[in-house]
Amino acid sequence: MTHSAISDISRSLIEITWHFGPKGLNGECCENLTMPEFIALDKVSTTSYCAVQDVGHSLGFTKSGATRIVNRLEKKGYVQKIKSHKDARVCCVEITKSGERVLESANSRYLEQFHTIAARMSDHSLADTVKLLTAMAKALKG
Repeated sequence: MTHSAISDISRSLIEITWHFGPKGLNGECCENLTMPEFIALDKVSTTSYCAVQDVGHSLGFTKSGATRIVNRLEKKGYVQKIKSHKDARVCCVEITKSGERVLESANSRYLEQFHTIAARMSDHSLADTVKLLTAMAKALKG
């Protein structure tokens, strides 16, 4: 792959991230969440007994970095910390009703935005794009 192609991909991914990130929907989405807070909240919403370390892993942060994110989310009322049922030394994080509402709002708005964009693409192009982005996301997760 050429340097130019890699550069084009990089710029495109940045553009997509900006438009689908918490600040990308005209700055109105997701209350006052930063991108790491949004990703952490999404991780907590999809992980039973989500340890703070799990949040850190999903963000590529240290445990102390993840703790700061979780503390900010807790202060905003989007998550609550609980002790692990398996090991009382482990702090787990659960999403609150308020946190669920923020994610539902974001998902609804992202879906609307995605449908607008997808309407401009051919069915073949859309299918290829979905396959490529899904493969890239899986590769990033390891």
